[in-house]
Amino acid sequence: MNKATHPLSDRIKNIPHDPMLDFLDKVEQSDDLVDLGFGDPDFAVSKKTKEAFKTAIDADRSHYADGQGILELREAAKGFYNKKYDCRIESANDVLVTVGAAEGINLALLALANPGDGVMIVEPEYSQYSTASCLARAAKIPIDTKQTAFKLTPELIKNAYNDAISKGINPIAIVINYPNNPTGITYNRSELNALANVFRELKIWVLSDEIYAEQTYIGNHVSLYSILPEQTILITGLSKSHSMTGYRLGFVISHGQVMKAMRKIHDTLLTCVATPIQDAAAFALKNDPDAGVKTRSTYLERVTKVTNALNALGFQVKLPQGAFYVWAKIPDKFGDDADNFCLDLAQRARVQIFPGSIFSDTAKNYVRISCAGSDARLDSALRRITDYLQNC
Repeated sequence: MNKATHPLSDRIKNIPHDPMLDFLDKVEQSDDLVDLGFGDPDFAVSKKTKEAFKTAIDADRSHYADGQGILELREAAKGFYNKKYDCRIESANDVLVTVGAAEGINLALLALANPGDGVMIVEPEYSQYSTASCLARAAKIPIDTKQTAFKLTPELIKNAYNDAISKGINPIAIVINYPNNPTGITYNRSELNALANVFRELKIWVLSDEIYAEQTYIGNHVSLYSILPEQTILITGLSKSHSMTGYRLGFVISHGQVMKAMRKIHDTLLTCVATPIQDAAAFALKNDPDAGVKTRSTYLERVTKVTNALNALGFQVKLPQGAFYVWAKIPDKFGDDADNFCLDLAQRARVQIFPGSIFSDTAKNYVRISCAGSDARLDSALRRITDYLQNC
């Protein structure tokens, strides 16, 4: 860099590199590597939804759209989430169409946090939450759930809140994700009511990432937005429910001043989500609302198969309650070093899974295995893992 130029922004310097990408940099990527790292569904987008996308292109739907999202899509999203999860969204104006759920997470925190404000993040966590809080210049307040079987409790929230206050940090929000990536934990209505009571008491915003709602295996998914709409910002989208990860189509659901603030940031950054993608998404929600239900049983079969196989190999695993990941404690003989375990597994057995340290500093003896891939890929990986353990 030319010495005459101004140095880069401190905001950028302080953003941590994605730990998943850091791990991938250490693994030799080749065609013989069986990847059980990323949560990218192997199911194709439905034929009719793809046809709707092509139709939009052929109809020259190539122009700017409403920055908040085309009305047809926002109305479809309102109807979908009200019918599925009783969210009671009052208006299509309470829906903002985003480039995936990741944009929504960033919009919410940028809209809410002043520099130094505290954001409580439930761990283990999807790393995007920490990155987004850093971008917003907020102070991360981790809530470690390892001692409560990876489930958030009212006591954990109060303890983290009071500890932050004692350190001069003002917590203004909490980020919760359920069914959880990576643990597969979810919450019933009674548990969510207990959490909501604490959120009301503390008067904090709740960023509720419910992108895996359709992959709920125990009971029915209950949305926090249906319980605490006045404080909840619902983050969701079609990546998991409709296997549309590459379409990058998400929603933020909220209202009032916070929606206006997020819209202002969204308009500044993006102008709008691509119009043909919005047309395809509207078609998918209206004509294929149960796409996630159709794939749910397959995901449950996959996570059950992997859970049983790993338990037989000496891992300690509980069947996930939702999402499509298996969260496993590595066999005792490998100690607490899942990082080296995963690297060695990738190098010698050519199977890629992610170490727990990516998701929490206190989960260094855990691994996350994605079951979003095909059965053939899972079977191949399990054979390789079995051979690897037998030869260690």
